[in-house]
Amino acid sequence: MNGTLAATVSQWATDTNEAVHIHLVSGESAEGVLRSLDIRAEDDQEEEDEAEDDGADVIQFHPAFTYQMYGQQERVFGYKGLRINLHYAAGSLATLLDTEYTKRIDQMETSLPVSLKADDIETPMRKMLSESALCSSKEEFAQRVAADTREFRPLGKKCHEYVHQDIAYEIYDNSFADDGFCEYHKRIQTFVMFYIEGAQFIDDSDEKWRVFTVFEKLDIQGNTSYSFVGYCTMYQFFHWPDQKRARISQFLVLPPFQGQGHGSQLYRFIHSLVRRTSEYADLTVEDPSESFDDMRDRNDMRLLLDHNAFEGLVAPVDAQTVGKIQAQYKLSRRQTVRCIEIALLKRLDKAKRPDEYRQYRLFVKRRIYAQNADSLSGLDDKEKKEKVAESFAAVEDDYHRILSLL
Repeated sequence: MNGTLAATVSQWATDTNEAVHIHLVSGESAEGVLRSLDIRAEDDQEEEDEAEDDGADVIQFHPAFTYQMYGQQERVFGYKGLRINLHYAAGSLATLLDTEYTKRIDQMETSLPVSLKADDIETPMRKMLSESALCSSKEEFAQRVAADTREFRPLGKKCHEYVHQDIAYEIYDNSFADDGFCEYHKRIQTFVMFYIEGAQFIDDSDEKWRVFTVFEKLDIQGNTSYSFVGYCTMYQFFHWPDQKRARISQFLVLPPFQGQGHGSQLYRFIHSLVRRTSEYADLTVEDPSESFDDMRDRNDMRLLLDHNAFEGLVAPVDAQTVGKIQAQYKLSRRQTVRCIEIALLKRLDKAKRPDEYRQYRLFVKRRIYAQNADSLSGLDDKEKKEKVAESFAAVEDDYHRILSLL
């Protein structure tokens, strides 16, 4: 590629994470919603920007990932001023895909010796969207939003409610045995592609899934209106001899609602459901992110501390005691041990009780060695001790970080 062509390619490349604008739209007036769609963002707005225009409320934010649609580089070629607008009705998630640009390379005169073609923008995105949710025009979408703002009600069984900053929120329990929810799930599952790295669509023909959705509930001029906040998918495995093992798979709160405690509310509800339901043996998590791990650690530790689960424990803690706490609170064994180690560290005073700290250090190091026995097997004794010591130092630092969040 010659220098002139390379420079041209660079000038016409767009970061799709920045180009995609997601909007949650509500409003009782179709005319107001339509006006809000026709207003171009002349100034760059902040992420999670909230605007109100003649009765239309619009919350705007960007995706974290778009490689599922536009490739690993998350870039498209051939446009300037590109905006890929994904408008969602806040409750039903009826969808309008609308692309805008100021210039397109195959519509421009050029002196280059080759013909350059702009990338297809809409087809890759449409493959990720629910076909039945797509509206064919702004007018149709505006009508759907106005009707949904007044009439949409969440699917499933309402199983929990809570209040945050004087606003009510509700959690609903769903399964794929409900055809209506299967269709709704096709709308919400697109969000996991935007925010969970490595996410895949799940098999909605498998009725072992339970899906918990969270909605914001607002009173707008005497009418109840719902907005989608987030959701969690939970798979139910067989657990010998006659129970089920619950496993959290996908867990997402949309960016405008993050940092407000909704993830903790949803996790605590699911954990409490598992704990009080005899058919469940425990609650596990599939490939959790670091942020989810932090949230889970905070909530599990608060629960266990509130119930005095660690009372009288000193290192080393035997397997029978670990099993007893695990069975009572229905955590995974690994999470139970992690919480015990954090709790023991919380009570330690290295300076005043060095012998207790030594016992704690040995207790944690034995666990580290056992979990990494295969990778350590090829090292000599000195190298093994050094690696385990390094791991312990990192674990201890992380536990202090978790304790600072409680």
